[in-house]
This record gives sequence, C-alpha cells and structure tokens, in this order.
Amino acid sequence: MIFIFKVNNQKFESSESKITGREILTIANLTPVEDFELLYKINEKGFTPIQLDETVDLKTAGIEGFKAKPYRKLKIKVDKKQYEVEECFMTPLEIMEVAGINSDRFYLKEIRKGNLEVSYKEDVEHKIAITKTSCFVSCEREEIKCVIVNAREKAWSNEKISFDDVVKLAYGEVSTNPNVIYTINYKRGVPSKPEGSMVKGEVIYVKNKMIFNVTQTNRS
Repeated sequence: MIFIFKVNNQKFESSESKITGREILTIANLTPVEDFELLYKINEKGFTPIQLDETVDLKTAGIEGFKAKPYRKLKIKVDKKQYEVEECFMTPLEIMEVAGINSDRFYLKEIRKGNLEVSYKEDVEHKIAITKTSCFVSCEREEIKCVIVNAREKAWSNEKISFDDVVKLAYGEVSTNPNVIYTINYKRGVPSKPEGSMVKGEVIYVKNKMIFNVTQTNRS
C-alpha cells in the first residue's frame, strides 16, 4: 500500500505508514536532514515539531501534511555566485529571480552530485528541493529564427516583438482605417507568460516558433 504525504505542499510517497522524521526529510530530498526542522499542523493555531528519530503514523488523520524549514538561511550557487534563500522548495523561476536572471531568455540546469545535470528548460514551475549543496547554472534559450503567425512560419530574430510587428507579419501592413480592429492571441510563449493576448502598443519577449493568431475585423 502506498501512503501519500505532503511536505510544504509537495506530494511524496511512502510504502510504510509508520515513518520517522528523518525518513520524511530524506524522501523529500531535504538533506542533510540535520539542517531542517520538521513540523506538522496540530490545529489552526500552529505546528508542533517532529524529532528526526520520532515515528509518526501516516494513517493518523491530519498528520499527512508536514512543514519543513531550514534552521538557518541556505546558501545556494547560481553561476558560481552564492545567494541566501529561506525556502526549502523553489521553482526555477524563483531561483532566477533571486539571482537576477531574465527567465525569458535563460533557463536553469541543476548540477547534482557526480556532475549530473538536470534541465528545467521546459519545467519552470517544478518545485526543487533546496539544500546547502544546491548548485545551478543558467543557459541561454535557443536562438530565435522564426515565429508562427496564422499557421505560417515568419522569419524573426529579435528577442522582442510589438503588436504592430505581429500585424505586419500577418497582413503585410497595419491598416490606417479607424474601423479596422486587430486581435492577437499567442501561445508557446516565454516562461513568464506562455500564453495570452496583446493590445495595441504592447511589446513582449518572443520565443523561437512562438505561435500567434491574428484576426482582422471591421467595426460597423
């Protein structure tokens, strides 16, 4: 039987219902376990600590949700520079924000023990377990060669694109007729906003083979 529990709202599994605090932190990849305090919510007013060698039963109602926090700020490395963080789990977007990296132009790789590389290029919302040995490098996203406008590839190499640029790629020009209205929707965009719509005058970051759908209507 598999027992599901949460640490800081992240789901993990155990094949045993009775499990120690040490095992909970280990399963959650929060190591060394001595660097973290483990708690579980006892009521609406607060949490109670669980010692590393204390056993808890996941069958007990309400005990499947745990909270972990570092005893002191954690120092992680991003591009060989150190940064202090207070969270046990962070997304690549949050890590890049701490390091001042533009997540629309770069993505993260985690360097684990044995120089094992884990890429978060397409998973920017993944919750990464943060420890004092966490190490990351930023990598530039692929070169922009084209965008797809109304199902057709259009050459484009700039890192940004404007509302008018997209209209010109779709129709060749922007009409000066005040009764002509353009609507632009996009998907497969940059991590900070992978899909959405554009308004007149807006300029956004673009990703290679980003998809735009443009419609032109006449206001009666």
